[in-house]
Amino acid sequence: GQAQQYGGLPAGAAVAAGGGSVEQLVPVQLVGRLIGRGGAGIKELREASGATIKIESECVPGTDQRRLIISGTPQQTQVAHSLVQTRLAMGP
Repeated sequence: GQAQQYGGLPAGAAVAAGGGSVEQLVPVQLVGRLIGRGGAGIKELREASGATIKIESECVPGTDQRRLIISGTPQQTQVAHSLVQTRLAMGP
C-alpha cells in the first residue's frame, strides 16, 4: 500500500523535539559543508531561515557524528531544516 510509504519518518530524518526544535546527527565529515569557511555557511543558513542553528563541537559519544540543533518557530525550523538538507546533499 501507498499509505505505508508515507507513514513514519525515513531513517535519518530529523525528529521534532518539543518547543519547535529539530535535532539531527550530521556525519563529522559533512559538518564543514554546513559551517562554511570561517562560519560563513552557518551564518547564511541562520539569516535565510531566521532559526537558531547550533552544531555541537564534540561528536556524540561512540559515533563520528555531531548533533545539529535547529530551534525557532515551526516555520523557521522547517525552512532551516530543508536548507541544511540541501547543503548536505551538495558536493564538497
